[in-house]
Amino acid sequence: MNLLASIVDAVAAASDRFGSLDGRYLLPALTLQLLTLVFRALAWRGVIVAAYPGRRIPVVSIGAAYAAGVAMNAFTPARGGELAKVLIARTRIPASTVPTLAASLTVVLAADALIGGALVCTLWGMGVLPALPPPPGLVAVEVAVGAVFAVGVGIAIAYRLRPDAVRRLAGRAAQGIQIVRQPGRYLCTVLPFQVAAWGCRIGVVFLVLAAFGIPASLATAALVVVLNGASTLVPVPGGAGTQQVLATFALQGAVSAATAVSFSLGMQVGVTAVNTTVGLVALMLLFRTMRPVGAVRSARALVARRELS
Repeated sequence: MNLLASIVDAVAAASDRFGSLDGRYLLPALTLQLLTLVFRALAWRGVIVAAYPGRRIPVVSIGAAYAAGVAMNAFTPARGGELAKVLIARTRIPASTVPTLAASLTVVLAADALIGGALVCTLWGMGVLPALPPPPGLVAVEVAVGAVFAVGVGIAIAYRLRPDAVRRLAGRAAQGIQIVRQPGRYLCTVLPFQVAAWGCRIGVVFLVLAAFGIPASLATAALVVVLNGASTLVPVPGGAGTQQVLATFALQGAVSAATAVSFSLGMQVGVTAVNTTVGLVALMLLFRTMRPVGAVRSARALVARRELS
């Protein structure tokens, strides 16, 4: 509670620190953030190419779909932008299906989770990771187990009622993870882009820390990246609030809570602004309109339809 109270007090004073930012670090940070989007889109495209061999998978369209989804993630809870990525990509790849594309995106997300876990273990071994908070209580564990059980029961019921539909859905989903059966191809066409994206993300955090005058190592920047990723698990648009709590946790002992919150808010606002701008431009290109509002409305209508074919 004391930590939360300190963060609330720090938010009020955070804006005063923005004027003293060192602008020399901001342009490189912007460049790395743009490269992050490019590399992650290329990684996803690599998985899709393996799912649809011999089919033309347009780089620009997949990149635009990915950027649009990232922008929507900042304003929708529970990473609703992931659905937008899949549905927009479906309109750009003839004869593609939502289950296949969703499964292909899951490959990227699962690999990110593994990379993040490896980073956590590395940081813990280096002594960079602070003492973790206590694990969730029994109630949280029971809720998680109940959710898994409910999903299993739902699948069993669906298979009982519509076995052909479930088998067809499973087959399409399996098509989306074909890259997993080709480890050599994954190591050559997907993993390098994911690793490069992680490197860019760590670079962005390191440069923003420097812009705020916060002395930090690349290991600390990596810790902030991992914790920011964990904040998206909270069903709040963009992980708002959660990122500030975790940033204060990551930087405890190095800077004050006010400085940590200022840094986290500044970075979140800046990254969101870049992602939103790129996402809007991507939507305007995809829907062939010069009106940003019209492009957003078209994307929302597409998501609302939730075409599952």
